[in-house]
Amino acid sequence: MTRPPRCLLVNVTTGESLECLFNPTQLTEKLQVNWNRQVVPGLSHQVLQFQSTSNRQLTGVEFYLDRFFANEQPGEPNILEFRAFLRALTVPPANTTRVLPTAPPRILLIWPNVVTIECVIASVDFQHRQLAVDSKLLAYTASVTFEELLDRRVTSEDLRRQVS
Repeated sequence: MTRPPRCLLVNVTTGESLECLFNPTQLTEKLQVNWNRQVVPGLSHQVLQFQSTSNRQLTGVEFYLDRFFANEQPGEPNILEFRAFLRALTVPPANTTRVLPTAPPRILLIWPNVVTIECVIASVDFQHRQLAVDSKLLAYTASVTFEELLDRRVTSEDLRRQVS
């Protein structure tokens, strides 16, 4: 029996990557279309003028980490390493003084057969679900919102061609 491919997070700046212990169980994709509302005196309605489309967001992507399960895996991954990796993706790297590199690193989120997206972390919530008697963290979830980064103009025709 082969295990299904797991979701992978890659720090684009350093090339460091970390495989998820479990694949998230669901995915919420969010887009917003922004319209300017033009008021014309005497007209019965507002005229809508397209402004832009927001960056795609993958909201509340939940990563579950369990020390007992991790201990049974090859290499016995440390669940706190995943937490540190996510936290490091929320702040700029060391020794950055120019304006552009002072942002947190870009991430390549690769979820085989689901989505591959270059993005940044917009928010992350850690929920400590189980603590040992000695207060060691045994299980937690990290709920992450990723926001896509685009370096080029996207058209409706581009999106129509992305049928899986």
